[in-house]
Amino acid sequence: MRILFLSLFLFLSSVTWAQVQSVKGRVVDASTQDGIAYTNIGVEGTFYGTASDAEGFFELKVPDEFKKEQLFFSAVGYENLVLSIPELLKKSFSSIQLKEQTYSIDDVNVAAQSRVLFRVIKSASNKISENFLKGPIGYQVYYSESKQIGNDPEQKREAIVEMTDKTGYSSPSITDGFKNRNFQVTEVKRNFESYSIPSGKTGFEELSEMDLVRLANGILDDDLLNDYDLQLENVSQFNGDSVWIISYKTHKADLAHTGDYYATQLDGKLYISQNNYEILRNECVIKSSKNNPHNRSLASNRNEQTQVNYHLTATYKPFEGKYALSYLDCDKTYLDAQNRTVSYSRKASVLSLTKNPKRLAGKDYFENAEYVADFWNSFKRPQ
Repeated sequence: MRILFLSLFLFLSSVTWAQVQSVKGRVVDASTQDGIAYTNIGVEGTFYGTASDAEGFFELKVPDEFKKEQLFFSAVGYENLVLSIPELLKKSFSSIQLKEQTYSIDDVNVAAQSRVLFRVIKSASNKISENFLKGPIGYQVYYSESKQIGNDPEQKREAIVEMTDKTGYSSPSITDGFKNRNFQVTEVKRNFESYSIPSGKTGFEELSEMDLVRLANGILDDDLLNDYDLQLENVSQFNGDSVWIISYKTHKADLAHTGDYYATQLDGKLYISQNNYEILRNECVIKSSKNNPHNRSLASNRNEQTQVNYHLTATYKPFEGKYALSYLDCDKTYLDAQNRTVSYSRKASVLSLTKNPKRLAGKDYFENAEYVADFWNSFKRPQ
């Protein structure tokens, strides 16, 4: 009887093994050998399949009816690959090498590239609330600005700004950002006297609005994305991440697409992680016929700033498993009402992040803090 049960057990085990075997392996970039996250893996011609994990590893159990079929591998930015399941089952572990999808301007299939990049940016935008910190968030920011008018001496201001964001990146939008972000200036050092409201005014609010991910506007607005021309500039490394570098420009240089009321041209570049579509960097060059001196998004009946050119950058870094703003800058030139060339630079470096801070009330558009020598003598400026 024991022999009968043992024989039956071995027979059933062999039947089960014959019915379900596993293909195990890792999907990697053929050039760098880095794992390719979230690759689609499936039996060709069916809906049966799986996806690789964040490091590219996968395991797919193959039922008996599929063991003679083909297995396809598909990842955004890479050429599709189809392999024989019988050959894969012979190996205990397979390294699946995907080749980067390359495009050039001369390709006849430029439209296909645009569709791929459209999906990448759309995925990145849709995953903001998943990939970035939810509120409330507290930031301590080192803010610096310099301004030069013609041959006049350069005016410089440094400040420490405390900023709170009640909702963080949970519901990114222009309205949500304006309503839930507040800030105050706590320390100031400047090389000029501030006797008036104009001289006390800082540009921190306008600079903070260049946090593209927080506002989810422009290129990250699903309703506007079709109005941008996209091109894959490179697949490269950025701060330890493998990224798509996607250049973009719009043929509708209006307020909605550029954030600038009088813009005439916008050219930008997005860095999007191949890991999980995190947005790591945005840089943009904008030309505008004129600007309102209070904010580039406002209309103006005066010509206080004309022939405007500026370059802006926003970068993002991980914090406790999620991402958040790390750095902002804007360099700008224009002609003032006296036809003098004016140039300024604004930079904001996040010194620290905290969760659940005490929320600030209101925004300090103007600073009137006293200079504290002991603080600035010991302060280490970020590099």
